[in-house]
Amino acid sequence: MPTSRFFALVLLASCAPRAVAPPPVAVDVAPAAPVIPDYAKALVSAMDPKANACDDFYRYACGGWMDATPLPADKPLWGKSFSSIRDANLSVQKATLEKAAATPTAGDADWAKMGNFYGACMDEPAVDATATAALAPYLKEIDGAKDLKGVMGVAGRLTTVGVAPFVGAGVYNDFKDPTKNILHLTEGGLGLPDRDYYLKTDDDTKALLVAYEAHVAEMLVVAGVPAADAAKQATGIVALETAIADAWVPRAELRDPEKVYNKLDRAGLKKLTPKLAWDQWLVGAGVAPTAVDINVETPGVFKKLEGILVKADVKTLRAYLKWQLVHGVAPHMGKSTYDAHFAFYNQKVMGQKEQEPRWKRCVGAADALIGELTGKSFVETQFAGDSKEKSLTMIRDIETAFEGGLPGLTWMDDPTRARAVEKMKKINNKIGYPDVWKDYTALAITPGTHTSNVLAATSFESARTSAKIGQPVSKGEWYMSPPTVNAYYDPSMNEMAFPAGILQAPFFHRDYPAAMNYGSIGMVMGHELTHGFDDSGRKFDGDGKMVEWWAPEVSARFEERAACVEKQYSGYNVAEGINVNGALTLGENIADIGGYRAAYRAYQAQKAPSANVPGLTDDQLFFVAAAQSWCVVASPEIQKMRALSDPHSPPRYRVNGPLANLPEFAAAFGCAEGTAMRPANACEVW
Repeated sequence: MPTSRFFALVLLASCAPRAVAPPPVAVDVAPAAPVIPDYAKALVSAMDPKANACDDFYRYACGGWMDATPLPADKPLWGKSFSSIRDANLSVQKATLEKAAATPTAGDADWAKMGNFYGACMDEPAVDATATAALAPYLKEIDGAKDLKGVMGVAGRLTTVGVAPFVGAGVYNDFKDPTKNILHLTEGGLGLPDRDYYLKTDDDTKALLVAYEAHVAEMLVVAGVPAADAAKQATGIVALETAIADAWVPRAELRDPEKVYNKLDRAGLKKLTPKLAWDQWLVGAGVAPTAVDINVETPGVFKKLEGILVKADVKTLRAYLKWQLVHGVAPHMGKSTYDAHFAFYNQKVMGQKEQEPRWKRCVGAADALIGELTGKSFVETQFAGDSKEKSLTMIRDIETAFEGGLPGLTWMDDPTRARAVEKMKKINNKIGYPDVWKDYTALAITPGTHTSNVLAATSFESARTSAKIGQPVSKGEWYMSPPTVNAYYDPSMNEMAFPAGILQAPFFHRDYPAAMNYGSIGMVMGHELTHGFDDSGRKFDGDGKMVEWWAPEVSARFEERAACVEKQYSGYNVAEGINVNGALTLGENIADIGGYRAAYRAYQAQKAPSANVPGLTDDQLFFVAAAQSWCVVASPEIQKMRALSDPHSPPRYRVNGPLANLPEFAAAFGCAEGTAMRPANACEVW
């Protein structure tokens, strides 16, 4: 079944060198080195010398790159760091997968699995010939559902292939007993990115919903529904999903772990919604009868869902399951199906003009579904030597800096401060790749049947995940593949993970000056560390248990400071009629502010030799390097989508928002009080 976790990600990806104008207020500038290293040329050329750092630092740090970088036709968003590293990592994986596909019998069973998976994906005629047949057993089960009980059984079954009709499901820690895995049930069932896509009444939203209904009808035909019936069924499906969307709790309200922890047993789940056949759903989802503990994130939503499904016509429910199945698998089906999926989701919803090359899609599928197979060879070439030790040293520096800043927080008392240090010292830092790799022995991959291989890989992971329910938590497991360009903090595990994929240039390089490494990957590390103490993470102790460890008066003072951050970001405009959702993005914004501050303090403690980058002091270099991690060009559509559904602020405000709160930044660039980057009333949390 799909795995969802209550953790925080860092997420969000050459132009000619030119001189950079001096800062707006005179500062001491380090002398230029006789030869400018390539990394300095790239950094300087990405800046905008005409921009005022104290008015819009994002423009100052990224403007040159943004002006010189058109949005690639096959991307809805392109980032200077995240996207470029992702593409480089895909190329590394491609070389391995192509070799495995050409010589599948030249290695062990894992080598053959990689080769057969990638080879089948790249054989587009074979995908066209076999994709629809791969769905036939599931479509037959759907047709066999004669009532709501049957529908619930099939809905559970579909979770095993990565589809989430009606509800979402995941297996991870019990928040109050983090040593044990339990089943978590969440809001689910929508085909559009967020409830607002169904419920807002502006012209653009209404037009997109009309296009969505047409797309649903098109996909129903792929599922075998006669074209004459598909349009009518699509109308019923969109009405059903709209009712589900209306029942959903807005995303911002799901960020409080105390509110989304409502543990029941099987009897309690059936008592909550007695008209939903949960026994059938659990059997279909592969949940063992001995697995009794279940967390229902939003009991009120589930009660509303019960009313919606009881009233729905079973024919509509069957059509909905067919749509959900084809929608979930469409990226891995034949060309005409994928083209239709791309035309709606990638083009209309995200603003992507062209498809990525097939090899990138196939490498991405391999990374998503068998990522610890492809990841082994990746780390051998891209994360060798002392990379792990150097990364751990940086993290320890960040942690020391974070601890060193606590005495200056007048809103904390000494006992709470001491408990914060205790929690920080218990954080488990995962670097690069797992110590024990996932065992894929039970996964069968067949040459020439890509869609079936995708379903098999998803079912394999679902069975592996379901088997963990009620079992002790494994602290060695990772939730990202080694080549992933991202990082996470998990409060119920009290751990940070930094895959090898993100520990690459321009985030990190052994030859970069300290100001650049601590500004870029150091800020990411500080960001993840601060998540342990943001408005959600702070509710878990050092052992990952959700428990109150703050003095009440300290907690109240924290909430006051968090409210300052929420108000600040809610004032930032994204597009006409859309501002940043300060409540939804609060945890990420707190982590960004703390991340910059901890990384800067860690850098200051290095006493490293000057980087000698022309036009920039070393302190300025730190902030420019940090900001350039978030340089992005993006389509208007994806900017809107992310504003509605992404817990991260837009890239511009991941730079300007945090730095406007840091006196160290204002000092580095001589920003006068009252300028945009040095407001009179700054927010301080960590």
